[in-house]
Amino acid sequence: MAHTSAGHEVSRRTFGVYGLAALGAVSAGHATSTQAAGSTATPFSNDADLVKALMKMRSSTDGSLRFGWLQAKRLSYIDGEITPLLGLLAGSVSQARDNGDGTFDITVVEITYYLDVDSGELLDTLQMPGTGKVVKIPLYRSAPTTTRVGTKTTVSEVSTGEAGVVKKGKEQGSGAFAPKGDVKLERSVGPAIVQGNSVWIQTEEYGRVFPHDPKEPRVFYKESAIWQGDLPELLDPSVHSASTNLSYSAATSWRPWMQMGDVKGHTMSSGVGGKCSDLRDMPEQWLRLTELHYPEVMKDAEGILKG
Repeated sequence: MAHTSAGHEVSRRTFGVYGLAALGAVSAGHATSTQAAGSTATPFSNDADLVKALMKMRSSTDGSLRFGWLQAKRLSYIDGEITPLLGLLAGSVSQARDNGDGTFDITVVEITYYLDVDSGELLDTLQMPGTGKVVKIPLYRSAPTTTRVGTKTTVSEVSTGEAGVVKKGKEQGSGAFAPKGDVKLERSVGPAIVQGNSVWIQTEEYGRVFPHDPKEPRVFYKESAIWQGDLPELLDPSVHSASTNLSYSAATSWRPWMQMGDVKGHTMSSGVGGKCSDLRDMPEQWLRLTELHYPEVMKDAEGILKG
């Protein structure tokens, strides 16, 4: 789902649902390609080429709309005890613009649902391990945000506590995903690993919120996404949107909505994803839930990117 422009960074992505640089945008570090046995050339000689290849897999370099999806499982870790917590079904609407200087701007809206790990049905409440509390699970639909995708960055921002709040009363509301506080984000891309005609590009993001209220716990997430694509497609200048497979993993602190108090622990997530050019090709359950909870997305996907 990473990421956002200054001024909007935290309200959309920071400690939102799953972090998801994977479904948002990322900032590229030094263009490093690890050569596989038999490789004869480095496919991405600079940051601009690496960013363009990533954007072909993440969205499209010609400005056309793309839809991303992620299916994952989240586990809780408490004192060595591992408990299946919930499933994640996430989707994004994105549109990228080539700035002509080796960077892209990408505008993204994310919609995520929490599912029962056994039945796969949408959860309304969840009994948390460690406390036994039954907590209400919020919906998540971000506001549209635009991010500059370019060189490796460290960003300092202020969390408004409004992550995931688009319609008051529909989502859980302020502070459900992150407290108000100072935020530090570190992002990078690479290396690119080549084997035959396949290439894998890894993206990383690490973020922390330092709450303004000293009684609030610090919040963090660390995520890794690996995008797999076809090297000839990525190197072909006539191809604007390349086929891709996504592998995703993340470690996150307890979200405020989980009401975990002083319980020491965190969550771990892993999953797979991809993208499509037609909204109708998104996962059927995501389409059904979005039609029910966010019909505006189904009616005018491009329009919601304009706010």
